[in-house]
Order: sequence, then structure tokens, then C-alpha cells
Amino acid sequence: MTSKKVKITHEIEKCIGCGACVSVCEKFWQMKGDKSHLNGSKESGKSFVLELDEREISCNDEAAEICPVDCIKIKK
Repeated sequence: MTSKKVKITHEIEKCIGCGACVSVCEKFWQMKGDKSHLNGSKESGKSFVLELDEREISCNDEAAEICPVDCIKIKK
């Protein structure tokens, strides 16, 4: 059975650099300057995007939920 792909999008311009995503998902997120950064992501316009297998999503759901400005989107 093939696993589904999940797309995580980080709208960097909306990011306020609070670090909430880093605090709950350090494996994928880190602070770079005054913004958070999605490790392994590629720039796509004004956002950064990372595609993962659905089973590798790990703590990114929690990072998206905890973000106070809703700049992390997960498309399953």
C-alpha cells in the first residue's frame, strides 16, 4: 500500500517568530533570525513547502494548531 503525501506550507511573511512551532516540533522547526524555519523546505513564492509521507508528519500537526497567526498549513 502506497502512503499518501502531505504538504506542509509555512507562510513566512505571516510568521511573528514566537517559536511555538519550535517548542512542540523541534525535529522539523528551528528559529532563524526573527522567524521560524521549516527544516528541509523549499521556497515557493512567499512560502516554504515541505512534502512528506503521511506517516512521517510527526509533530507538524501540533505545530500548525499551536501557531497563533495560522501561518502553518497542512494539506493531506
